Amino acid sequence: MLKEKIGQKIITEDIAQNESLLLSNNWSFREKGSEKWLKATIPGTNFTDLLANELIPEPFSGSNEDQLQWVESCDWEYQCVFDVDEKILSNANIEIVFEGLDTYCRVYLNGELIILSDNMFIDYRSSIKKHLVLGKNELLLHFESAVNGVEERFGPGLIYPAENDKSEKKHSAYVRKAPYHFGWDWGPRFVASGVWRGVRLETAHHAKINTVKSRQQWIDHQNVRVHFSLEIEGFKNLPATISIASDKLPDSYNRCVDINEGNNTFDFQMDITNPGKWWPNGLGIPNLYSFSFDLIVFDQNISSKELKVGFRKIEVINKPDDDGESFYFEINDVPVFMKGANYIPSDSFLPQVSDEKYKKVFEDAVASNFNMLRVWGGGIYEDDLFYDLADEYGILIWQDFMFACTLYPSIDVFKGSVEQEVIYNINRLGNHPCIALWCGNNEIEMGIETWEWPEKFNYDPETYESLKEDYNELFKRVIPGLVKKHDPDRFYFSSSPIGFWEREEEDRKGDNHYWGVWHGEEDFMQYAKRIPRFMSEYGFQSFPIFSSVKKFVPHEEMHLDSSTFQTHQKHPRGNRIISETIEKYFNKPKDFESFLYLSQLVQAEGVKVAMEAHRANNPFCMGTLYWQLNDCWPSISWSSIDYYGKWKALQYQARRSFATVSILGVESEDSWTTYLVNDCLEAKQGELSIKYYATDEILMEDNLAVGVDSNSSKVVFKLDKSKVPNNAIALHYELTIDHKKVEERTLFLSRAIDLELPKPKFGHHITRKGNDLEVAITSETLIKNLFIEFKGSQGNFSDNFFDMLPGMNTTIHYRLSEGEELKELRFFSVYDTYNH
Repeated sequence: MLKEKIGQKIITEDIAQNESLLLSNNWSFREKGSEKWLKATIPGTNFTDLLANELIPEPFSGSNEDQLQWVESCDWEYQCVFDVDEKILSNANIEIVFEGLDTYCRVYLNGELIILSDNMFIDYRSSIKKHLVLGKNELLLHFESAVNGVEERFGPGLIYPAENDKSEKKHSAYVRKAPYHFGWDWGPRFVASGVWRGVRLETAHHAKINTVKSRQQWIDHQNVRVHFSLEIEGFKNLPATISIASDKLPDSYNRCVDINEGNNTFDFQMDITNPGKWWPNGLGIPNLYSFSFDLIVFDQNISSKELKVGFRKIEVINKPDDDGESFYFEINDVPVFMKGANYIPSDSFLPQVSDEKYKKVFEDAVASNFNMLRVWGGGIYEDDLFYDLADEYGILIWQDFMFACTLYPSIDVFKGSVEQEVIYNINRLGNHPCIALWCGNNEIEMGIETWEWPEKFNYDPETYESLKEDYNELFKRVIPGLVKKHDPDRFYFSSSPIGFWEREEEDRKGDNHYWGVWHGEEDFMQYAKRIPRFMSEYGFQSFPIFSSVKKFVPHEEMHLDSSTFQTHQKHPRGNRIISETIEKYFNKPKDFESFLYLSQLVQAEGVKVAMEAHRANNPFCMGTLYWQLNDCWPSISWSSIDYYGKWKALQYQARRSFATVSILGVESEDSWTTYLVNDCLEAKQGELSIKYYATDEILMEDNLAVGVDSNSSKVVFKLDKSKVPNNAIALHYELTIDHKKVEERTLFLSRAIDLELPKPKFGHHITRKGNDLEVAITSETLIKNLFIEFKGSQGNFSDNFFDMLPGMNTTIHYRLSEGEELKELRFFSVYDTYNH
């Protein structure tokens, strides 16, 4: 197996064995022109290195973002010294690999230029044996500012319509760097530089396996033929054996081959009968088969690769039909309703995203009944671990290429960089069973049609037509051609959405981003009226909860007009929209903490209307991905989980609304319609109990025998508003299947502002087993959106922000993190937001 040693010295016992050395130590950096070198961390960024050396304040705290814009205009230098011994120098090939350079960088080894980078999204490799010396070797990296010198690189040109680029010249359209680094309406402008992914030396003496690609060909429902293609680089002409084995298959495969100096490609195929299929979360087990590929020379394994394969069929059905133009996913021949959210990078400074934080993304997704995340096109192609975890947890990935919300040039130097980027990332990610599709970009075609760019940027008709032709060249010729060549089995489409929310007739056309409720300031009920074939973006903002806000807002700044909140609220109308919506649904909050809490309730209420209307309209609508799951810094945003990992009310609501078997209530002007939705592959039969509640008693009860087919939605109860008892405030549903309660929901018949809420009376009892806590709650009264928090806790309860009716019992769970102490339990509800 391929050895990997961390450190600055390589010790090899066998020169024939390929080696890998991580160059992660002994790095330093400085601003160009400065004499003093400072300690640097690799992977890292100039911002995080400046912070570690106490040269800048915490970028995310207060309004410090405004003070740190000078960093982007400077050039930065990084250096590293490492040792090489005679055994290393005796190898036929020694290669240095930079997994990520951000962005314009010249790399020198012992004074010789070896790499010139211009794209954050690819790795850079260079054979360096001729430049190495015995003993100490020096790497020197010159990072040029990504915002200066663009005109020198590309020539004077147009200002592109990159409206999220918070600068006058908007040069970000030319720079192959994470677009969100230049600012967005939920994130800061921190245009970082640095070695943002790992650096290593790779040595090989005889040959090495460079890449392994896999493709699947299903013969029928039970039999699959898997094709493997190995690219092997030879440094000598020699005979070898390629061995392929899997942990779940009884036999290994061995073939004798002749390796020639240079590039070699070897193709293999295996027929596998009745493999355990890879299923998305909620439908089955995401089975993975581990394959090992060993290159054996002179009876010694000199190079290895490992690959996890998930056997599954996936097809995107996007074609005209009787209802317009479909857009849905078939997994293993089953149409699957997609439930999930849009994912943005988890930090403005990407090396700060730990393995644990990546794992938490997928633990939260599974706990919330997701089966899909959309990796949005204004961020990055995520770390390998992200996709490994998606494979493991059964979360499908809608993968955008990294283009968003602006037109782009198609001059040769730019196009050539994009081609490298697309090929590199298709080859890096294409083996993952989680990858569901490739999408060319986010919202550019919608922008061309509806965002009035000619008027905003003063483009004459000839110029605008030229810009649109550049768009067609990149997204309708170059990129789809590369996808067809390098990943021919996956679906590609040029831009999401296909249908534009500004044109109601296009709700029936492909996927949609519906922003009428936020940007158009429409009522939440529009979500129940504007149902598309697939909703891939929609949302509503909220604030983090008070315990999170205190981490980045000074005490004296705890008001909406403070400089801190102006810095962390990037939408110009955001605070007003949130405040006005709170006034529609709730009494005026008595203090700022109450305001923060209520902002989360209105967010959850609005997105709930959309999620449940989409699911209820299966199969016309076959997916709902809200904007957005997470934050890249502490902010007021559309996220359902704040930067610190705390679930907002929306995340808990998503968990309820996305339950595999769900009771959903959809309101219209004159009725409430109850749907039973079943995502399982088996039909369900059971009994539905419906209780009509007044504030302090049960008025009446109905019991219905109900059934719903597999993978479908069905109306099981419709209530005319005119026939509801005057004092009824809520319906409570309980679904039992085989005498076991599988789901319960409460549907309130009026908004909280119209309810006379009593002072909450309830009891609770905590049971602890190790680090697992169980909190049993019994309520004597109606309680609206009970929020529970251990003071100072970092974790999340299994449920929160939930309603309780008189006489109701519930039990929730909490897991203490390592070293976390049990602290005071705090309760808060809607009643407490306006009563002293």
